[in-house]
Amino acid sequence: MAKETSGYVFKDKKDGKWIARITYTDSTGKRRNVKRKAENKTAAKELQKQLVRQFDDHGKKIFSAEKMHFRDLADYFTTHYMKPAEYKENRKIAGMRSYNIAISHFKPVREFFDHKMLKAITYETISQYRSQRLNSKTVRGNTRSIATVNRELALLRRVFNIAQRQGWILRNPFVTGDTLISIADEKKRERIITKLEETKLLEACVGVRTHLKPIIVCALDTGMRQGEILKLKWTDIDFVNRVITVQAFNTKTMKERQVYMTSRLEKELKKLYSNITDPTVLVFGIKNNVKKSFDSVRKIAGLEDVRFHDLRHTAATRLVTKHLPLSEVGRILGHTQANTTYRYVNANIETAKRAATLLEEFNEDTTEIKIDASELVN
Repeated sequence: MAKETSGYVFKDKKDGKWIARITYTDSTGKRRNVKRKAENKTAAKELQKQLVRQFDDHGKKIFSAEKMHFRDLADYFTTHYMKPAEYKENRKIAGMRSYNIAISHFKPVREFFDHKMLKAITYETISQYRSQRLNSKTVRGNTRSIATVNRELALLRRVFNIAQRQGWILRNPFVTGDTLISIADEKKRERIITKLEETKLLEACVGVRTHLKPIIVCALDTGMRQGEILKLKWTDIDFVNRVITVQAFNTKTMKERQVYMTSRLEKELKKLYSNITDPTVLVFGIKNNVKKSFDSVRKIAGLEDVRFHDLRHTAATRLVTKHLPLSEVGRILGHTQANTTYRYVNANIETAKRAATLLEEFNEDTTEIKIDASELVN
């Protein structure tokens, strides 16, 4: 039986460079050659051995991908992975839960990398992309956030992981240098709304924006995510027990949970339900998002810095303000880790005022306090 691969080194007569070369048979039975330049004969021999090891470890795919462009990999990823999520028994079995967001994040990635040879994309190439994106402006002329670029890079990293599993690259370029995705550098949101600001938002929900009022009330009174709210069906609403069930496949953590209705939320939902004939339809009748209408409402209310997700932060902070234990707040929000809940609970100006008041009361206390120096902690 003929040997599947063979190799040797030689000196190129044109430029005097030493060449490492191996020959193998592809899937069609045709003999293929792979050549690499080296600085000298010794380096060429070592390179030739390395090529043989690569062939033994990864097979023909690693060399058949020699002329592969990123667009080929991107097309493969789009066809096999970038599609709406598929569920079975409340579990995701394929696709992406944030499919529309992934499409948005992948667009600039393809624009930058599509024409590049796959083997030519290095850690430095990705670092260049990161720098370019961070220094670019959004369509509205705003500074692009680190969080947005991190999501794009996370998607790109996944694409390269797939390429490595398929044997098209030897190593994911992300792992050849310092981390390019730093969550710690992302700007943390600390915006929660006051009761007065809440009133302004709700008062702006009139006319063509009337449909947004019950959605905002639901966000403030349950702490639910926008996606969870918009995916609610009337079968998830229990008016008898005043309970809303958030289905597992609609949550970020894939765990079902129940939230209780406040009186005003119950009133808003019953008002909507009075016009419903099919109990299986969506509660709020919106299939994508409320970005445009919410942008309009916050502009009218003079609160253009408020995002919809800030309503969730506000709900969490209000619950803690009313002395609900952090662990219970986490369960209501659907968090699996206490640290996540902690990030949601922000100290607003009202909290700061209460803290200052308590310290003032402490300072005004004329009772002498004696402390043993040995009890002090540096």
